[in-house]
Amino acid sequence: MMSAMFIKRKFWMLNKKSILLISCILTLSGCSSIGPMQTVMGPMNTPAFEPVILETIKDNSEKVHFKEWTTMYENKELQQWGVFFITDNGAYMAEWDVRGYEYNLRYKLPIKELNTVTDDMVVRDMWADSNLLVLKDKSGHEVGFALNGKNAARAILKEISAK
Repeated sequence: MMSAMFIKRKFWMLNKKSILLISCILTLSGCSSIGPMQTVMGPMNTPAFEPVILETIKDNSEKVHFKEWTTMYENKELQQWGVFFITDNGAYMAEWDVRGYEYNLRYKLPIKELNTVTDDMVVRDMWADSNLLVLKDKSGHEVGFALNGKNAARAILKEISAK
């Protein structure tokens, strides 16, 4: 009987140590994970995004109505990755500079210059096809964005351009 009690106590102590070790590892790994400022998206999914991006574009907008991490295409050719967003006064794409902790504007379309919003598709052999939201400006230049929320973006652009 004593040996069974001794084994039970030893087992419990081992489990206690294992639980403590696992807890410490999880706590420390949480402290060492990278924050949003060190990712390619930057602070896109934080409350800091809106004031940072509005200060970057300086188009007198008060609000970001839509934002999504995506790819930009010209002539159905991939150009770059970045954050596509829509403000009160235009549609933009910005790239996060991990070293400089700032967004660099890569695409700008003031809402007054927007001519049409259409759909297109990039068909690939090896990868999934991309459904594009294509923005055409008044000069005829077209740029497509592979957006999951393209219907929402289209509706917002329509609403903003009607003002």
